[in-house]
Amino acid sequence: MKFEIDVSGQDIFLENYTICISCKEQKIIRGFKFNKDLIDKLISNWKKGNYKYNTSKKGQGFFKVRVYCIILYHLFKSINEKPSKVSLTICRDFSGHKNDINQNLKYFLEKKLVIEMGTPLHQKLPKDSGAHWYAYLMAKDNQNLLPYVNIGLEEIEEFLITPKGQRPNS
Repeated sequence: MKFEIDVSGQDIFLENYTICISCKEQKIIRGFKFNKDLIDKLISNWKKGNYKYNTSKKGQGFFKVRVYCIILYHLFKSINEKPSKVSLTICRDFSGHKNDINQNLKYFLEKKLVIEMGTPLHQKLPKDSGAHWYAYLMAKDNQNLLPYVNIGLEEIEEFLITPKGQRPNS
């Protein structure tokens, strides 16, 4: 199955930032929209050093990529009949983090969800991309009328919290 992945918004930690996956041939669209409360809790816990990513500028970039990939994991997890194999076209929204995204997705999709994944393509999505348009519509949906996948803080933190006795990564 061919999936496209896109976001809408300027920064993952701004309210109404959306992440969307879409598979045109199977008519699958899943999306998630960040809210202020979730963002505030994630940033606060990160600044307190509760996560595996330090509070440097470099650490913040890795932290954002990890949160992005965790959301993608939950979007794929929400598909009722999960595909056994996917090819991914990912919009280039995290400049300089292509390898980090690929490694995270390999872990989440192949190890956690047992979905075989080829090497993702990172490129601009076509104008008729379902992921692009749905992410845009979700970001503009001020009354939350569109269907979203509900992902709570605990579901995100499951893959962020530093185990006791270990130091956060640099």
